[in-house]
Amino acid sequence: MKLLVDIGNSRVKWASLGREGLVPGGAFAHAGQALPELLAREWRTLAGVTAVWVASVVGAAVEAELGQFVRERFGRVAHFVRSPAAALGVRNAYAQPQQLGVDRFLALAAAHARSPALQVLASVGTALTIDALTADGMHLGGLILPSPMLMRRTLGNATARVETQGGSYQAWPASTADGVYSGALVAAVAAIGHFHGALERRCEARAALLLAGGGSDELLPLLPAAQRVPDLVLQGLALWARTPPA
Repeated sequence: MKLLVDIGNSRVKWASLGREGLVPGGAFAHAGQALPELLAREWRTLAGVTAVWVASVVGAAVEAELGQFVRERFGRVAHFVRSPAAALGVRNAYAQPQQLGVDRFLALAAAHARSPALQVLASVGTALTIDALTADGMHLGGLILPSPMLMRRTLGNATARVETQGGSYQAWPASTADGVYSGALVAAVAAIGHFHGALERRCEARAALLLAGGGSDELLPLLPAAQRVPDLVLQGLALWARTPPA
C-alpha cells in the first residue's frame, strides 16, 4: 500500500493507494502544532506501507520533520514530488517549472485526466490559486492571491476597529462583520470570474470552471456555473505514484 500525503500551509490530507484504488484517509490542521505528534496519532494503526509520496508546499524544516517521521514509523523514504516541465499529460507554463506549486501541478494533472477540456481550476486553501489549462494539457499560467479566509484574517490583524469575527454573506451587508465576510467572498469571486472570462475570450471557446480546496464550499453558491471537485491533489499524486515520471 502506498501512502499519499498532501501537506499544505494549514492542513494535511492523506490517502492510501492499493489494489482497490485511491482510498481517502483523513485530514487535520497542523499549523502551529507539533507535526510528529499529530502524525503519530493520525497514523497509529496504519500498516503495510510500501512507499510514501508527498505533495508539499511547506518549508524545508517541516518537510524534514515529515521525512524523519516516515523513516522511523514505516522504515521508508518519503518521496517529495516537485513540479516538472511536463508530466501526466500536462505541460507547465513556468520557465522555472519547480516554482509552480506542486499542489497546483498535481491538481491540474488530475483535472486533465478527469476531463481533457479547456478549463479553469480555482483552488481555495490558505491562498487562492486560479489556473488555466487547455484541452491538450497546456498550462497557460495562473493567479495567486489571498483566499477569503486569509483576507479576513489579514484585515483583522491590520486594523484596530474592524470586526472580522463571524459574519455571513449578504448582498447588502449592514454590519461590519457581514461586510468583511461578504467583501472577501466577492473579491475572490470577481478574480475567478475575471480570469475565467479572459480565458474564454483568448481561446474563443467555453471553458469549464472547477473549484477545489478546503475553502471552496463558501464560494460555490456565488459561482453557480462551477463544479466542486474534491481531493484533486491526492488524485494527481495517485497518478504520479502509479507510474512515477522519469
